[in-house]
Amino acid sequence: MSLERELTNLVPEGKDYWLVARESRKEFRDNLETSSFRIRGVEVHGNKTLVIAGPCAVHSREQTLEIAKIVKEAGADMLRGGAYKPRTSPYAFQGLGEEGLKILAEAREHTGLPIVTEVMDPRLVELIGQYADVLQIGARNMQNFPLLVEVGKYAAKHDKGVLLKTSLMPKLNEVLCAAEYLANEGAEKIMICERGISVTTGSTRNTPHPSFVRELRQATFLPILGDPSHSTGNRELVEHTSDMYLAARANGLLIDVVRDDEPEVIDGHKVCDYKQGLPAARFKGYMELLRRKG
Repeated sequence: MSLERELTNLVPEGKDYWLVARESRKEFRDNLETSSFRIRGVEVHGNKTLVIAGPCAVHSREQTLEIAKIVKEAGADMLRGGAYKPRTSPYAFQGLGEEGLKILAEAREHTGLPIVTEVMDPRLVELIGQYADVLQIGARNMQNFPLLVEVGKYAAKHDKGVLLKTSLMPKLNEVLCAAEYLANEGAEKIMICERGISVTTGSTRNTPHPSFVRELRQATFLPILGDPSHSTGNRELVEHTSDMYLAARANGLLIDVVRDDEPEVIDGHKVCDYKQGLPAARFKGYMELLRRKG
């Protein structure tokens, strides 16, 4: 379903967003249906749970290829992995850059899984787009408007997907206006991912917000995913939180995965978000459970 603006579908006066609004399309009014599209042969639609899984960051070729094989065999639809990482501390591992992108591309050759990776800088959109199938806009950049414009333009021109993560304390209007920036540039294959709000009782990294998933589903026809890894920061809560997202009618999940014997340090760097990575065996078990549920 095209998101391109038509002359007969101009934005009504007073509307902050319209191209991504459920009410703008007859076929999506008064229901919870979502748009459908293909990304490198993988169909994204509302009738099957989309699972994007992989390492939070690309630390090494061995690590990434092993995890890519694991998530492929478990039934994941796409491979995620960060080559450029936004980190709170300037001394933390920032990613392998283009070398990480090359590793991800190799993982795609081995598994056939489309690649999802983050872009933080408008100047890097072209480079990352040469390797990625889906360009991820991270939570800290949800309202980085120059980045949204560049990613939207690139995605439209090169038929790429975009994964827009919700910000630290998002409002519905802010999220959908961010998606509107992408659609206004012609991007069509847009997904939104709820990654938890920056409020915590101390036991979790953030707080999952599945009710916001439902609110987004009601407001837009774009596919909505939940991120149980970043929303909790705790691997012991990932499966339960995934169930909460799916109960709220999320169209898919974004899950960090580590090897069963994953070391906490790779090549001298602490593994990015190690504590929230779901070990391979548990990921496989959860995927089997999802298949049984249909």
